Amino acid sequence: MNLPVPAIVLGGYIMGLTTIRALAKRNVPVILLYHSPEDYAASSKYLTRSIKIPHPEKEEKEFLQILFELGSELKDAVIIPCDDEYLTAIARNKEALEKYFKVACNNYDVISKLIDKKYIYRITQSGNIPTPRTITTDNSEEAVRFANEIGFPCLIKPSKSHLYVKVFGKKMTMVFDINALQIELNNAVSAGLDVLIQEYIPGKDNTNYSYWGYRVGGSFYGEATAQKIRNDPPETGSPRLQVTKNIPELIPLSRKILNAINYEGYANIEFKKDHRTNEFKFLEINPRINRCMLQAIKGGIDYPWIIYDHLTSGNLPGETKCKEGIYWIDFAKDIVRSLQYRKTEKYSLSEYIKPYLKPHVFAVLSLSDPKPFLKRSSGFIKEISKKI
Repeated sequence: MNLPVPAIVLGGYIMGLTTIRALAKRNVPVILLYHSPEDYAASSKYLTRSIKIPHPEKEEKEFLQILFELGSELKDAVIIPCDDEYLTAIARNKEALEKYFKVACNNYDVISKLIDKKYIYRITQSGNIPTPRTITTDNSEEAVRFANEIGFPCLIKPSKSHLYVKVFGKKMTMVFDINALQIELNNAVSAGLDVLIQEYIPGKDNTNYSYWGYRVGGSFYGEATAQKIRNDPPETGSPRLQVTKNIPELIPLSRKILNAINYEGYANIEFKKDHRTNEFKFLEINPRINRCMLQAIKGGIDYPWIIYDHLTSGNLPGETKCKEGIYWIDFAKDIVRSLQYRKTEKYSLSEYIKPYLKPHVFAVLSLSDPKPFLKRSSGFIKEISKKI
């Protein structure tokens, strides 16, 4: 009997850990390549091997050399990038890597338009996809003119999110006046980052929604949707709690976007409902495994397996439907942030507790694989203690 070919997961944290656990539970050998000593996925018991490597952006040549060396050992293994900094390097060198591996990412001409958000916003706006009004500028006067036109508060968003997060520790910045706009724009420009000025769509965290799907040759498989409940930080951050929910309006919008860029494979698309116009407005695409995928797996759509099975065997899933009402909970963050933001979020105690009493999955916490949660919690406690 032939053993399954290995999966090589690039980058751990929540996205990589979800992929590792899902594939290992289907008896796929999983190898993790990671560059940060803080990457708690490296401590998962489900790994066959973990390899600490050079930074894929800062030391791309050395990173690729390790991959090519693995290629001679692990012919036809499946490479699954789980972080933008890996994704860019893999897409740029996809043709060379495909001599050794099955590569789960789009070609660089597609990925470059998604990693750098200014390009995808141009595409959605020209394709009549509802999108917040947006400009790209490093000019303070132009930024002020546009902000006055769209009104405050507005958002300063990075063209490349993962670079902005590394510098400022957040996905974006909401500004409420001209002075704050100029300060934040200057900070980003001084850090060498391209930024967008974008209209803020008013609404609580639960007006944010997600689409998941797998596109091959113009056909779509395993489509599902979800609603965010609580973000970190509120309004502008990543989800710390989300629930699967059928939102049929997102399907044609998402298909139109993915068709417009001839996207192939797995994608996650984020929207926010603008109650002023009753439209779902496009926010961003994650062209890789995303944070909350575990709830879809629990709901019946196993995206890591769909990716692996398609690339290794050519198989595609039949009709699938994700069970509604499954909560994804980033346990450590939700507990801490619920205390931190209790005065601004103003949820009742029952609203905080309800998801824990309903069908749910935890982002990192697993009784069968506890080490990643313990390592992450230790780092989280250290981070908080520095701020006290």
